[in-house]
Amino acid sequence: RALAGVERSDEAARLPAFARALFAAYWAEDQDVTTDAVIGACATTAGLDAAAVIARIDAPETKAQLRATTDEAVRRGAFGAPAMFVGEVLFWGNDRIPLLEQYLATR
Repeated sequence: RALAGVERSDEAARLPAFARALFAAYWAEDQDVTTDAVIGACATTAGLDAAAVIARIDAPETKAQLRATTDEAVRRGAFGAPAMFVGEVLFWGNDRIPLLEQYLATR
């Protein structure tokens, strides 16, 4: 949900930094990444305008895009989060990120 607020904006180049901040907040620090406070802090860490990111998250077009992306992920076989695809190859789970990195390094 939070990533969708940046993905389709003019700040999309900061998406990797924002994603890393959200992953760290959720998976390493056990923070609730559904709250505006945590989303805002992660946005700031990534060099984004926190208020603008939070406003875009709640925009109807962002919600529609998130629904479409979720439907596509389920159609492709995703069954939980985090789920990451490289082509048709699915990597599921935070513990699979090193495998994903290795896979990308050999491509």
